[in-house]
Amino acid sequence: MIRSGALAASTMSESAEPLTVRRHSYPRSDQGGTRQEAITAGEYLNWTDEEARYWFFRASDGLDRFRRLAFAHVNECAFGEIARSASGLPVYSFRMGKGSRPIVLISGMHGCEPSGPRGLLALLDALLGGQKPFNISVDTSKLLSAITLYVIPLINPGGAERYSTHFPDSWHGTWIPEWTEANKVRFMGEANQPTEYFFGSYVKKAPMRFSPAQIAQWEATGHSLGSSLTDDGLDMWFDWDDTRGRETAALKQLLQVIRPYWVVDFHNFMYPTEVFAPSGYSQASVAQEELALAASIHEDWRRHKLPFHDARPRPYPKPKEKHYEDYWFHELGTRSLIIEINGGMLATEGAEYEPNPKMVALTRRESLESVLVAANAILNYVFL
Repeated sequence: MIRSGALAASTMSESAEPLTVRRHSYPRSDQGGTRQEAITAGEYLNWTDEEARYWFFRASDGLDRFRRLAFAHVNECAFGEIARSASGLPVYSFRMGKGSRPIVLISGMHGCEPSGPRGLLALLDALLGGQKPFNISVDTSKLLSAITLYVIPLINPGGAERYSTHFPDSWHGTWIPEWTEANKVRFMGEANQPTEYFFGSYVKKAPMRFSPAQIAQWEATGHSLGSSLTDDGLDMWFDWDDTRGRETAALKQLLQVIRPYWVVDFHNFMYPTEVFAPSGYSQASVAQEELALAASIHEDWRRHKLPFHDARPRPYPKPKEKHYEDYWFHELGTRSLIIEINGGMLATEGAEYEPNPKMVALTRRESLESVLVAANAILNYVFL
């Protein structure tokens, strides 16, 4: 169950501090390593206010921002951790509102998909802190009187922390200037190893899970687990039926208690940005609701002039072996969407996902705004 932020706040010396922008120096990456010299945040040119406020560089910094935001608003939200990664990083959950319809937003399943957690940080700051990121105003009192909102913004903090050691600003689009074959191999290796090491290919195959012996063998080569994996060496995307991961198990337990009306999961991989609906496991009125919400998100992206796959939504492909999350969500009786935000440089590698030749990779700012606009569209659709 979620522990109250008021109970947990006593463990933090800065519990009453509101969300603020912190200026640090950040290490520059060199072929996946880290050099000693540092560069200042000022060297990241043309950063908007929203990027500076919400784009955390390390997962540990992001977790700190979530804590400070929650502890500054202990009367408006229940806050706590539902699990800890094997490396000891918490998986946090926020609960807000008192409405009869429970809604769940999750992100950060893969550490190499950074936009979701940062976009949901912006949403939480709008809901709790009264901010207007990208000039988007969220009518908190009306929304939270109609729904109870749960936000689990970073469900794989261990993977996200490893990702930031290889891409120190956590946005590969700025650290890989050209998508050469060598850089493609570098990126896929950082995300998915030791898949290629053991199976000869970076392509993920179920169950995408490595034993302690395999992890030890891989780490003995001087490398770390790929950032799409949890600290225990598994990909949560394939962990919804036989469930071996501590993060997946905790999330499933929470959802079983909540029995949400909607679950929406943000990813950061497809090209271009796309909402997948209806689920391959929904029928009749449930499928129509999922399509209607997808259309509402499309409408808001279009209004904000954000690039996306402007075509009729389609279901996420059913797996040949293991079920993905949407199957399990529908077993709970919930409606679900999977939202894939265009993944920066990775966007050029999406041939299997029906690319649009007119599309270009999103900027970091556009990826942030795309998540916030979609999340706000979801809340407004459910309210209306």
